[in-house]
Amino acid sequence: MTVTDFPHVKQLFTDAYARLVAMKLVALRAADYLRSATRDDRRYLLYNPVVKMKVTTQGEDVIDHVWDVIAAKGFEKDMYFEMAARDIRALPKLEGTVHVNIALIVKFMQNYFFNPADMPEVGKRDDAANDSFLFDQGPTKGLSGIQFHDYREVFGRFDLPNVHVFMGQVDAFKEMLLAETPTPEQLKDTDWLLALGELFTLVVYCQLMLENAAIYGIDDDVVDQILDVTVRDFSSFAVELHGKQGTTKDQAQYCRKMVRTPSHDRERYQRVWLEHVYALRDTYQMAD
Repeated sequence: MTVTDFPHVKQLFTDAYARLVAMKLVALRAADYLRSATRDDRRYLLYNPVVKMKVTTQGEDVIDHVWDVIAAKGFEKDMYFEMAARDIRALPKLEGTVHVNIALIVKFMQNYFFNPADMPEVGKRDDAANDSFLFDQGPTKGLSGIQFHDYREVFGRFDLPNVHVFMGQVDAFKEMLLAETPTPEQLKDTDWLLALGELFTLVVYCQLMLENAAIYGIDDDVVDQILDVTVRDFSSFAVELHGKQGTTKDQAQYCRKMVRTPSHDRERYQRVWLEHVYALRDTYQMAD
């Protein structure tokens, strides 16, 4: 047997690949909104901290997955991985720390979920235009008044099993926000707010990923595999919120409704493994 014959190794590599593809799609899509921003369209003020907080922490997860596979090789000096494992830890801290970005992100939650607006479609921005707005953005106050297009329309473009599972989780989350609205005391509790913010951030993250998956023509198998990972992550954050000291019994019930099992498809998983993940073997070489 080779190491890639082990089921847990296949899962770690596949999860790492899915996370890495999603990271690239989200970061590129957020840049589209940044470059297309105007005084009347400041959606980038949500999407940018999502990149700072979520893409960087996902990078840590990717490195951890690979490290679990290569094990002791990760401790050897003068190798790429030794440098990557060290440097990847700095990114979430250099980008303002997770709790600072989440505190900013949750300011947009009300309008994002419950007050969508007709907003201009933003396309792929890789043109050589002058990004003059970036140097004349005006005041950044009034964040809670910024509006967004309806995220449900984006998810509705994808008739994939795990998209449907994830939307069920999001619906349960929104039900909790409506029926058991966080109290002022809970919103002042940064530990509790971090858990809530992780759930909201994952919805925005997935929306950006899906938008760019359509633009870049990402294979449906890969998109569904990314959502497989997302469903598991959302369940994990729901369990975390469930266990918080400040969570009420009624809120905890909704947290249990958010815990879902991804839609498992062995044939899809095998295709992703063979055509996208295992196909990358022997393509990397250390420079002399």
